[in-house]
Amino acid sequence: NLPTTQSFVNYFVLMASFGVLMYRRGERPREALWKYFIIALADVEGNFLLVLAYQYTTITSVQLLDCFTIPIVMILSWRLFNARYRKVHLVGAGVAILGLGLLVTSDAVLGKSSAGQQEEAPNPILGDILVMIGACLYGVSNIGQEYMVKERDRVEFLFFLGLFGSAIGGVQMGIFEHEAIRDLFLQADARILGYLLGFNGCLFGMYVAVPILLEVSSATFMNLSLLTADFYSLAVAMVLFGSKPSLLYFAAFVVI
Repeated sequence: NLPTTQSFVNYFVLMASFGVLMYRRGERPREALWKYFIIALADVEGNFLLVLAYQYTTITSVQLLDCFTIPIVMILSWRLFNARYRKVHLVGAGVAILGLGLLVTSDAVLGKSSAGQQEEAPNPILGDILVMIGACLYGVSNIGQEYMVKERDRVEFLFFLGLFGSAIGGVQMGIFEHEAIRDLFLQADARILGYLLGFNGCLFGMYVAVPILLEVSSATFMNLSLLTADFYSLAVAMVLFGSKPSLLYFAAFVVI
C-alpha cells in the first residue's frame, strides 16, 4: 500500500548527493526547469503505477509487460531525435506488441494471471493495464533522460530529477499514503523497513548507472537490453514464489 513511498527515498538521496555536487560547481541550470519537472513527473508516476500493479498481478507479468516501453521509446526517438529504424527493427517491435496482446488476452480468458495462481493475481487485467500505462510514462522519462544527459549535463539532470521527484512524491505520499506510512512506523517492522531500504538502494544504483549508459548509447538500446531481466524474473517467480505459468504465458514470453 506504499507505491509512492517505495521510491521516495531514492529521489531524496539523488537530490541530496547530486545537490552537493551542483553546489560545489556553482553553476546555474543549463535547461528550463519545467522540462526537468515533466521528466520527473513521468518518472514518479511510472514508478507508482508499476509498483501498484504488483498488488493486482504477478512479478512475471509486470516484467514482461513493461517491454511496452520499447515501441514507445522508438516512436519518441523517431519524432524527437530523427532516429531511423530498419524494417527488421519495426517487425521486431510489432512481434513484441503481438506477444503483449497474447499475454493480456490469456489473462482475460483464464480469469487469472497467466503467470501464476489466482491468489497471486486478484485482478490481472487491471494490473496489466497499470503496467502498460506506466511503461508509456517510462518511455517519456527515458527519452527525456537521453536528451538531458547528451545535450546538457548528467549531474544537473540527476539533481533536478531528485528534487522534483522528491517534491512530487512527497505531495502524493501526504495525500494518499499518510495512513499507511503511519501504520508502517507504528508496526516498526525491521524486515519491511529493510526491504524498503534494499529496494531504494538498488533503485539508486540503477538511476546513477542509466545516464552513463545513455551518454554512449540510446534509450532504445537500454530497454532492449533490459529484456534480459524477464528471464531472471521468471526464474525467481518459479523458484521462490512457486508460480506455475500457463502455456500461453510461455508462448508470450517466447514471442516477446
